[in-house]
Amino acid sequence: MGRKRRADIKGVISGADPDHPLVGSRFIRVLEDELRHLHQAEPHGNRELQYDHVVVAHLIAFFNPVLSGLRSLEDLFEQPQVRKRFGTPRIPKSTLADAQRVFDPDLLLPLIDSLRERVGVSFYDPRLDIVSRQILAVDGSFFRVAARIAWALFNTHKNGNVRAHTQFDIVKAVPDSMILTGGQDSEPTQLSKTLRAGCLYIMDRGFENYHLLADILEQSSDFVVRLRKTALAEVQQNHPLTPAAVGAGVVSDATVQIGWRKDRRPIDTAVRLVEVQFINRNGKPELIRLLTNRLDLPPEIVALLYQYRWQVELFFRWFKCMANFKHFFSESQPAMQIQIYVAVIGTLLMAVATGSRPSKYDYALISSAAAGLCNIDEALAVAEKRRAERARAAERQKAYNAAKKAAQ
Repeated sequence: MGRKRRADIKGVISGADPDHPLVGSRFIRVLEDELRHLHQAEPHGNRELQYDHVVVAHLIAFFNPVLSGLRSLEDLFEQPQVRKRFGTPRIPKSTLADAQRVFDPDLLLPLIDSLRERVGVSFYDPRLDIVSRQILAVDGSFFRVAARIAWALFNTHKNGNVRAHTQFDIVKAVPDSMILTGGQDSEPTQLSKTLRAGCLYIMDRGFENYHLLADILEQSSDFVVRLRKTALAEVQQNHPLTPAAVGAGVVSDATVQIGWRKDRRPIDTAVRLVEVQFINRNGKPELIRLLTNRLDLPPEIVALLYQYRWQVELFFRWFKCMANFKHFFSESQPAMQIQIYVAVIGTLLMAVATGSRPSKYDYALISSAAAGLCNIDEALAVAEKRRAERARAAERQKAYNAAKKAAQ
């Protein structure tokens, strides 16, 4: 990683300049502009705690998991040197809780977009270039919350749930969007509200909704969705399989018409059904039915696209476990959404700094730098070294597996 990219994140994480903690390289100046815009958002004559202060406080908490609530943040910002370092006033618990209910979470979206544009392309299979679309793996994940939160209740008397509806960019290996709703909100309905043109959406069985698929096509986008075993599909034409398709586990490839009645078909055009034999988590073969409107893609690429859907599952595992995102600081929906967005900002900052998908090792090193235990440049150098070591180990394992398979 170049010296310039390491410098990009230095100001935010380590507060390099005590008087201007967010001033530094060109990247930091862009970030500073966005935070200045937040500072001026929803002005109030009696307000001292501004939106950018809230974001900075949550960002510090994201990189310091011991700051597990509003009270711990209040205690931290009681220290004059901390307030000077980050350019914030005192942040009392009650004031921060009130501010989070007032500020609009969507005002953070320009900052998220600005960071995401600076994330370089991560490692992915170059065969996916044939797709010529932004590839988004779509899924939702539950967060458990207190049962007293009425808007988050979900089929239980003991706990509530909120759901993070996430679209994960496969090529850049970072979240493209992450919207929080109550646990009862439908995943297909939420996706329909956020569809964009020029994307390819990869979805699991929970998104098997013909009206959703019709909406995706109406937006001039594409889809690859896993069908349930009970889904009806009338075969129009079977296609011969190439050796590459057979090698990828493809069992059949056919143009089909979907729907339960000929007079009620939300999608009245022919689509493609690709059946693939995968090995599941238990090491057993499992037949998976994949539906797509991309008639031009080889069936092995359709299978490969669905394999990349697991990237969003891995992101949830990293986000909820490795990054210690265990609970929310407040109970209102805007406050929770702000905390989710700031965590996404922290994730994107790491992706920009390291030039790769963030790992638990990157998070540990950068958090140590944020706590003042080491220099951010040294931390990023160690992270780069460890990443290279893991890449070499993966290549050796790949070569070993190939040789073992060839010998059988």
